[in-house]
Amino acid sequence: MKSKRRKIYTIEHAGLNIREIRPGYFMVDSMRDGKRYRQCFRDLAAAKNHCAEQALKISHEGSSVLGFSSAQREDARRALAELDGKASLLTAVKFWKLHNATEDGVTVRELGRRWLANLKAQGCRETTIREREYKVESIAAAMGDRQVASVTRDDLAAWITGKGVTGSTWDTYRRTVRAMFQFATDEKILEFNPAAAIKPVRLDERLPTPLSVEAVTAIMRTAEKYAPLMVPTLAVQFFGGMRPGEAMGLDWTAIDFKQKLIRVSPEVSKVRRSRIVEMNQTLIDWLTPYRKMAGKIGIETKSQFSFYMLRKPIGPKPEDGHPDRRKDGIVKAAGVKWIQDGPRKTFASMHYATHDNAAKLASILGHTGGQDVLFRHYRGLVTKADARKYWKIRPSAAAGKVLIGNFEKAVG
Repeated sequence: MKSKRRKIYTIEHAGLNIREIRPGYFMVDSMRDGKRYRQCFRDLAAAKNHCAEQALKISHEGSSVLGFSSAQREDARRALAELDGKASLLTAVKFWKLHNATEDGVTVRELGRRWLANLKAQGCRETTIREREYKVESIAAAMGDRQVASVTRDDLAAWITGKGVTGSTWDTYRRTVRAMFQFATDEKILEFNPAAAIKPVRLDERLPTPLSVEAVTAIMRTAEKYAPLMVPTLAVQFFGGMRPGEAMGLDWTAIDFKQKLIRVSPEVSKVRRSRIVEMNQTLIDWLTPYRKMAGKIGIETKSQFSFYMLRKPIGPKPEDGHPDRRKDGIVKAAGVKWIQDGPRKTFASMHYATHDNAAKLASILGHTGGQDVLFRHYRGLVTKADARKYWKIRPSAAAGKVLIGNFEKAVG
């Protein structure tokens, strides 16, 4: 014999249905935003109160929509249709605001200024700051007044490509904008870094190019004759393997001629680590004529280095009535094609050819990339015969007679 199913009674209250699913147990059943909502109560009065609250809420939401114009309601309808359930209208609006920042947002120029100030506060080297400043000025010239939030990955990639640079130079621009916009995300100016999506270029390994013995000789001879202040700065790079920033920050008090050592302090070192550089006799002979008790060994800034190497009028001064045939800078006067980081690359090549010892070379250079890198890059670049000639490059006799013993006054 079949059991009889209990009939479920339904009560309508405030436009919603209340179902008595069992004696003394009521469920409010409603549809909202295309979804079904159910809530149960132990007495009818509580269920009716809930229905009244929901009806009031629906009424308020509906009346707020009635305040929209017909064009606004149509706009919302079309926007939701375009989104096709992939995102809410509110999410779409937030995305638009992020990429179309209002006038009170941070501009690219202001971001660059803040980032550089932060780098200086962190104690970045002056050479690093100057290199970053150059690139910040460049991007500010292109899109300085734009709101940071409006800049996309494609904008930044197009700007880098538009510089007309390739290879490792292209990648230095990429790393700069990536760091700059990462600062923006760290400071909560942006939610994400648009430059992070720019992929690095794949580069074939390039061997360093050293300067020839003849080129180094010509550079040092020209500096001796027309820019003696540059001689010690160039000597510690060509014959001591020091980086340009280290050479320009070096003080005579760090050079121990008795022990034949140079102490590179963390404050001077690019990698902020101290190291000892053993001086060879070639370096000692080049430094001795310019030796002082204290003070910077030569020039102190990158702009000074560029001036002497590339712009300073070099050569005999023209006599009255004769044209000025002086060359711009030591490089042109010496008849040499300059190579970026040429002195350090030349030292490393000549040192490896002489000693065939990557570990020793890494210690002198303060190189942190591993001995295998030095082995791959510098092994076999120059011959032992060229290296022997290189270490025989010495100051001219005339310069030695004039300058040896000049302990008290600056040279140049």
